[in-house]
Amino acid sequence: MRHAAQCVGRALRGKTDYGIMCFADKRFARMDKKGKLPKWIQEQMGSDVLNLSTDECVQICKRFLRKMAQPFPREDQLGLSLLSSEQLQREETQSKIEHKIQKVEVTIS
Repeated sequence: MRHAAQCVGRALRGKTDYGIMCFADKRFARMDKKGKLPKWIQEQMGSDVLNLSTDECVQICKRFLRKMAQPFPREDQLGLSLLSSEQLQREETQSKIEHKIQKVEVTIS
């Protein structure tokens, strides 16, 4: 199971990457095996995509690739998978505040 999860991770390196991994072994439909995969993979393995024929799997993959080939406006993803400049500034500010608090706590100790 660990090897399967590693293979998926190799296809996905960044937030804008996408890939297809077909778990073609019927053991992945079993909860004891599926439960050993990372949660983010398990969430994508609904009952509607388990125990598929090869043809069904190919059709799902084709639909996915057609969908991903469409233009993907960056604006649609701001705040979801990409951070806006305001969110980045808030993150930086929060990080600076936490760093200063830690310095003060160390000084007080």
